[in-house]
Amino acid sequence: MDAPRDPRLREVDDLRRQLRSLGYLDAGVDRFVLAPAARNRRPLAIGWLASVRIGVLAALLLGPAAAIGVSARVPGLITGARDGFVVAAYLGLLFGAACSAAAFAISLMASLLVRQPAFSRRRRGLAFAAGAAFTLACLAYLTLWWDASRFGAPGWRSLWTTIPLAFAAGVSLLLGHLVTVTTLAVVVSRNDGVEPAHGVPGSSRLVLAAAGGLTFCGALLLFSLTARSGRQIADAPRLAVVASGVRVRVIAIDGFDPRIASRLAGAGRVPAIAALLDGARAVIRFGDTRDPARAWTTIATGQPPEVHAVHGLETRRVAGVQGSFATDQRSGVGRALGDVTDLLRLTRPSVVSGSERRVKTFWEVATSAGLRTAVVNWWATWPASADAGLVVSDRATLRLEKGGTQDAEIAPPGVYESLRTVWPALRAEAAAHAARLRDGTEMGALLRRSAELDALQIAITKQVAGPNVDLVCTYLPGLDLVQYGLFGSSEAASASPASVAGRLAALDEYYVLLDALLGPAVGVSDDDLLILITSPGRVTEPGPGLLLAHGAATDARLLDDDAQPTDVMPTILQALGVPLSRELAGRPLVELFGADFARRYPVRQVSTYGVPSAPRAERRGEPLDQEMIDRLRSLGYVR
Repeated sequence: MDAPRDPRLREVDDLRRQLRSLGYLDAGVDRFVLAPAARNRRPLAIGWLASVRIGVLAALLLGPAAAIGVSARVPGLITGARDGFVVAAYLGLLFGAACSAAAFAISLMASLLVRQPAFSRRRRGLAFAAGAAFTLACLAYLTLWWDASRFGAPGWRSLWTTIPLAFAAGVSLLLGHLVTVTTLAVVVSRNDGVEPAHGVPGSSRLVLAAAGGLTFCGALLLFSLTARSGRQIADAPRLAVVASGVRVRVIAIDGFDPRIASRLAGAGRVPAIAALLDGARAVIRFGDTRDPARAWTTIATGQPPEVHAVHGLETRRVAGVQGSFATDQRSGVGRALGDVTDLLRLTRPSVVSGSERRVKTFWEVATSAGLRTAVVNWWATWPASADAGLVVSDRATLRLEKGGTQDAEIAPPGVYESLRTVWPALRAEAAAHAARLRDGTEMGALLRRSAELDALQIAITKQVAGPNVDLVCTYLPGLDLVQYGLFGSSEAASASPASVAGRLAALDEYYVLLDALLGPAVGVSDDDLLILITSPGRVTEPGPGLLLAHGAATDARLLDDDAQPTDVMPTILQALGVPLSRELAGRPLVELFGADFARRYPVRQVSTYGVPSAPRAERRGEPLDQEMIDRLRSLGYVR
């Protein structure tokens, strides 16, 4: 006589029979997801284990899709294939867990509703509603992540839009179907003798095809309603330069106060600055300049931060990823989020790089037009790319001090070896300039350190920029360092009048040191145009900046309150004879040039300049990421 079977086994067999009758266990993906249902009768266990498997599939499908969306929305985070795999793994884990939790919550809610008399005979409807809700949520997520407006043709007519949207529709439909069958398995496991009709809701080929078409149309509609009207990145046309014969030398000075400069010029203490103030001049109305990387990238690109994407000096680097992403350090929430992720070792502090820029700088445009260019120490120029001309990036001084194999700090790479050879002489020259200040106090130490840093940038510029270079750009941070060191601390706010007078005198001394550096540049030849760009620096109260033009093709006139930071780039390119992009936010200040120059070289335009070259820079050396953070911290730029 056969032994009686365990009642639990009979329940499992009964559930397996019902699932097969509904068509669950005959489809491969359904069989994978619902394997727990064939071994366990408890609804919660079925729902949880099946939801975990849905999460695994979602991670495999949504992780790469999310990584593609991140690469478009967060420039600089993904710098190569390895970064892409790591980010896809992170996001796959995140969204897989989210999909598992959502699927389990939906199936649990359905199992609770099926107990109610009103829903006891509507199990197929509950399952279908659960899958439809999940499909719509997943579709909205994928459609909003993928911004196809960056890939050529506008709107949904672009192939680069329809392909990802078709993928979004397919993935959403698949995951929604799995949620449907999981939910139905859960409610069937609570079967009290009333069997649902045979067949999985929406499993027939006709229904699936119709649902797929509707889902895809919904993705197109959602994209058309939410796609950003941002810039379209098209192929850059060939830039035809009408050579003006003018060699442009750009010197950028941070922390410059025109009122102090005018007072010292009237006293005869800064003759070079006085000569510049007497020439062609435009007043630049800045907004917030407390973050130098953001402000000077706006000047270099002719675009606001919303377009060039450099929002701050301090960024975050994800563990295992070489790229970085910006965080809003100006808000308490942004700082708190960065601190928490740093504490959990998910991210670590980093410094903004050129990989985060979405648009070209004026020297990159000039280089692509065939002109010879050199740029020294400008913010967000690392990693340096040979496509941008000769670049001595904002990390170059640190690399020259540390030595070792460079990590894209200087381009072309051969320039690094030539600078290493003369580095001791350049340091000695800069130290000699700083030694002109003989103040032995703490304020004197601040001034000497800043003066040596500025003198190094000028010495490097003279070393790398020969007489045939068409455009030379140098950024000098020393005055901002002195101004912030003297008046930006909490001690300065409570200083006595005598102490404040001493600090003002020290600041005046630095203007005199800076004027000595500018003296040789002011004595330009007939073919040279010196453009001095100033910013008020890291001051709480926004102040004016200046664009001072001296030398060839200029007309001594003053443009008060008539210039924006975005006007600098088109003005420089117009002086070089390079056509201007219609995408630029500013205009060329042609009023600064003489009437003859303006007549001979009218403004010409092209549609776009294309994408920047920094993301294509190769990094193969010894990184200086932590050393750069420590350097900027010692200079007061980061906490």
